[in-house]
Amino acid sequence: MTQIFVEDINILRQPCERVKSYEDGKKIADELFLILKSSKGGIGLAANQVGINKKVCVVNVLTPTYFINPIIIESSGLIYFNEGCLSFPGQIVRTERYSEILVKADNFSSPKSFNFRESLLECVCVQHEIDHLSGITMYDRQYKEKRDGC
Repeated sequence: MTQIFVEDINILRQPCERVKSYEDGKKIADELFLILKSSKGGIGLAANQVGINKKVCVVNVLTPTYFINPIIIESSGLIYFNEGCLSFPGQIVRTERYSEILVKADNFSSPKSFNFRESLLECVCVQHEIDHLSGITMYDRQYKEKRDGC
């Protein structure tokens, strides 16, 4: 299965629409997992990266996890991470991310916690994919060093 990922940043910066039912979200998640499995080196994928304008994303770092209409409801701490993205092959951006997040999604019975102690990669990946659904790319999270004017 050859997949062409959306690379147009203007398209990726459009927020996705909410999924109306669990069944629709699960169907999209299953499709995203198949695409992710066939991708080279991918660990996460948002629906809009493959032309589906719905708030569904998947992450496969520690265990395969899908998110339907996710939102980050709590966050704390800052970390810096060199991120890549299937939509921008070969490009790496140093981003500023949270070290701990709490995520609510329609397919979770209660919010799930992700943090750098359990898995830095998973914590960053979840933030990266949820950002995609809101029209935010890794370039929008790029760390900009603050200078003192020297």
